[in-house]
Amino acid sequence: MAKILVVDDDVETIELIASIIRLGGHEPHSVNESRNALKAVETVMPDLILLDIMMAEINGIALCKLIKSNPNHSHIPVFMVSALSDEGTKRDAANAGANKFITKPILPRDFIQQINETLTT
Repeated sequence: MAKILVVDDDVETIELIASIIRLGGHEPHSVNESRNALKAVETVMPDLILLDIMMAEINGIALCKLIKSNPNHSHIPVFMVSALSDEGTKRDAANAGANKFITKPILPRDFIQQINETLTT
């Protein structure tokens, strides 16, 4: 069972993603304010991080850069999970160090498969 940190400012989205994660046999942890995400990474020490892009205070791309710039956390895979799907946003996410880009709405079976593939490699 992997620990997966979900960072999204929409509580309903967090609940939906957390339920999918539980169905996949993993342990979800969540933060609904991006400013608390770095502290959560320190305390949870997740096996995978899911970041929304459009958040107040620190957006997901900036947060991904901060996570990946820390040598203690740079190894943690990061998925960007966003309603944005344009090539520029995907390129920015990749340049920030994101391992995958998942477009909302999430397809649960595919989502769990991508999580499991990432966690086993």
